[in-house]
Amino acid sequence: MLKHKHILIFLTLLIFMGCNSDGDNDSSSNETSTSRFTLSGNIFVASNTAKDSDVNDVNTSERSNNNEYSAQRIPNPVILGGYVNQPGSGSNGSLKIIGDQNDFFEVDLRTGQTIALFVANQNLGNNDLDLGLIKSNADGTTTIVDASVGEGKAGETEMLVVPSDGVYFVQVQAYLGASNYILSIGQNLSVTYHGMRLSDDFVPGDVIVKFAADGILHAQSITTGMHTKSTDTSRRMLFSLDPNQSRLLTATRQLKFVSPEHRLKYETLMKIKQLRKRADIIEASPNYRLSALRVPNDPNYRYQWNHPLIKLAQAWDITIGDPSVIVAVIDSGVLLRHPDLQGNLIQGYDFISNVDISLDGDGLDPDPSDPGEQFPGGGSFHGSHVAGTIAAVTNNNNGIAGVAWLTKIMPLRVTGEGGAGYDYDISQAIRYAAGLPNDSRTVPAQRADIINLSLGGPAVSSGFQELMNEVRDAGVIVVAAAGNEDSDVPFFPAALEGVISVCAVNINKERASYSNYGYSVDVAAPGGDNTPDINGDGMPDGIISTVGDEVGDESGRQTIEFTFRPLEGTSMAAPHVAGVISLMKAVNPGLTPQDVDALLSREKITDDLGAKGRDDDFGYGLINAQKAVLAAIEVSGEMVPQPLPQLIVTPRALNFGLNRTSATITLSNGGGEELYIENINVGGAEFLSWQGSGLSDYAIKVDRSHLTTGTFTSTITITSNVNVVKIPVILQVGDPNITGDAGFHYILLIDPDTLETQETRATAKDGVYHFKFDSVARGTYIIVAGSDFNNNGFICDAGEACGAFFTLDDPTSLDINAYRDNIDFSSGFNVNFLSKTTTAVGIKSSPQGFARPIQTHRFQ
Repeated sequence: MLKHKHILIFLTLLIFMGCNSDGDNDSSSNETSTSRFTLSGNIFVASNTAKDSDVNDVNTSERSNNNEYSAQRIPNPVILGGYVNQPGSGSNGSLKIIGDQNDFFEVDLRTGQTIALFVANQNLGNNDLDLGLIKSNADGTTTIVDASVGEGKAGETEMLVVPSDGVYFVQVQAYLGASNYILSIGQNLSVTYHGMRLSDDFVPGDVIVKFAADGILHAQSITTGMHTKSTDTSRRMLFSLDPNQSRLLTATRQLKFVSPEHRLKYETLMKIKQLRKRADIIEASPNYRLSALRVPNDPNYRYQWNHPLIKLAQAWDITIGDPSVIVAVIDSGVLLRHPDLQGNLIQGYDFISNVDISLDGDGLDPDPSDPGEQFPGGGSFHGSHVAGTIAAVTNNNNGIAGVAWLTKIMPLRVTGEGGAGYDYDISQAIRYAAGLPNDSRTVPAQRADIINLSLGGPAVSSGFQELMNEVRDAGVIVVAAAGNEDSDVPFFPAALEGVISVCAVNINKERASYSNYGYSVDVAAPGGDNTPDINGDGMPDGIISTVGDEVGDESGRQTIEFTFRPLEGTSMAAPHVAGVISLMKAVNPGLTPQDVDALLSREKITDDLGAKGRDDDFGYGLINAQKAVLAAIEVSGEMVPQPLPQLIVTPRALNFGLNRTSATITLSNGGGEELYIENINVGGAEFLSWQGSGLSDYAIKVDRSHLTTGTFTSTITITSNVNVVKIPVILQVGDPNITGDAGFHYILLIDPDTLETQETRATAKDGVYHFKFDSVARGTYIIVAGSDFNNNGFICDAGEACGAFFTLDDPTSLDINAYRDNIDFSSGFNVNFLSKTTTAVGIKSSPQGFARPIQTHRFQ
């Protein structure tokens, strides 16, 4: 994009990733200096965060919750971290010998809510936890209502659905071994039916087919009993059934139908079932009426609030992408065998020239795989997360949905140890992606259409702008993260001319607390916030995508579990924009960087946020995938389809917790014709009220003054002239003194060069941990905080609370040369969802968490 001021770039510095992820002063450090300073700050946790009252950490005070009579009362919704173990299992600690086989929690639940148990210890063969739902009877007895007793197979999560309103006991049991865990209770947002029904509104006899590239030659083979209505086999084709031939599908079934139309609809669905079994067919679908929104069957799609925020389902009704479109992800590399990435990856390259930071022991090579991070906390698998946001393999009943289902990813590795890389290496990767001469002495068979740069720093070399000009001249569109310093200081390369700079918003479409802003910002996209759970789905409102989890066995072998994890940052925002532009390229292959600039500056592909027109907080507004795809078609000169009106509401659910009194929902039209609101009903809930009109933002307010203690739910029903949308609402009334608590916290001040560590400790008060370090020597540090539930000497293990300044995914280095206060950040429990394909084996294991000073950060 054309920036609004001229910037002089004059330094060549290390490029860091632009992304995210009362204490007693037990400080210890070997540093000596005449200059010593005090550092202090606050760590915030969400109000629906809770901890198990008896864990293995020897520094915590325990309260037993081992049966129904001592059950721990918890809020609803909740994200709770805990620990259970069989006697003699697990790390040495307060529960090692006696064991803690059961945790019981008392909670007021509502019909249809989901209860999920995530087993944190990935050595699932030796650690097995079960989940139970128990109802208390009037005679004092209890009844097991439901239980999930899986065997810890990869991809499984213990999950139950609440059958009816009431107060229940939720039981977590250590069937085998020992493990941290996360218990999540939230609203069930999986209300979309993913199958095919006779009652669906589609054209009887019509079948839409998309062939794989190697299946085009077989197109004629499906025409038995079908007539084609289109001839371009490179795109989705429309076929119609021959009624005489299709009758053979059901002739022997003796089925009766209410009408001939019903029979033809059934025959259409049966034909589609046959086609979907063929390997050479990517898609076979009914020809739905009324723009039925395309919703993928990926199980974690329910947590992807970011997709409806930018109207992706409406865009998918037009295109799900095209495999001829390539996005280069210039980052930390990717997990090449991750099952939700593998099918959409093409050949990439590793451009890290310095073997000291490469982590794979060599320099430039054609292997862009991410080996993991030999650094405190393990690897973030940042590049894999970015790649998954753009183009995770979608509708495969596994993991998540990508922005563009069919777009291909070209992984180019440029960052290594510490999440950092060099200006020159990055420039060589950019040249490779654009098909320009570079140090690898090779170019890809097909250059990238789009480059995503979820990295950056305060400056780049003077030749970088010239490189951007050269890349644009080659027709490549460049997207970059605006940075996570909550600053208006330019962040490069996002601030360069010709680069689309992306800032981050949260689920409420507010600028994220960490996101940079300023004159160089061009557009906003979802970046997430891992602290709150605004929609009450039981998960923090980060951006969930594809990652790995480094674990090791006793022999020292390293295993990378293929998982999915929510992260936050402008690094997560940028790939949304890159993915949307790839959808634009799918419908208009001739789209140029200049076309995108023009559409963006005219707000043809965004929804305005903040001050009218362009502003420094959101640029030209929030990216809108549907508008972007339609605008790209218009630029191509083709007939622009006119989507039928569809009422869209975001977020799709509201969680007021214990303390919130107001929230905002946005009503918008997902189509091009007239849509108006006929009625808004709060389901008879006198505690709910709303303010707003037409298609706009509505304020939803809660009045608890006449409510008794307990959990309350309702549904806001919004009726338009076209469709009806229901928004589940949940809130609690309870002890006002109950606030968020993520467990006893250890706050670590780490020198990233020497890995020497100072520690202070804190407990939560009113949902806040206050901390202070005294006598800190002049230098550069990162600050990380978290719990140690399993008492293994490492904070931030899977299933434990964790946070870092500014963000956990890429902790910000603090240059300390004076007193510093207001070092504020958040902490909470992040969940790793296992993939159905589990592991890739490496050669050496590393700790997952950050070592406390009682151990060393150095690896063997």
